[in-house]
Amino acid sequence: MNRRIMFVGVVLGIMAMVFFASWPAWKWLKFKPVSTAMYERTKAAVEKNPRLKPAWDIALEDGVLTWSEAKVILESAGEKVEPEQ
Repeated sequence: MNRRIMFVGVVLGIMAMVFFASWPAWKWLKFKPVSTAMYERTKAAVEKNPRLKPAWDIALEDGVLTWSEAKVILESAGEKVEPEQ
């Protein structure tokens, strides 16, 4: 095995380790749940508009209501949504 092949293997190994080590952090950032107020607002909109119930059920399949899911549901109900801080 020559030096160049070993170098490529080491670089690929390091890249794989970085990817797998950063995956939990990426998942935590991407799937951050909404605030309690936004959750309740979305729930109230679904209770007022039964046609949104399937979207609500799909959004809560993983047990977490994310901002993008809440935004889709609230905009479907005709409400304006501002990003959370």
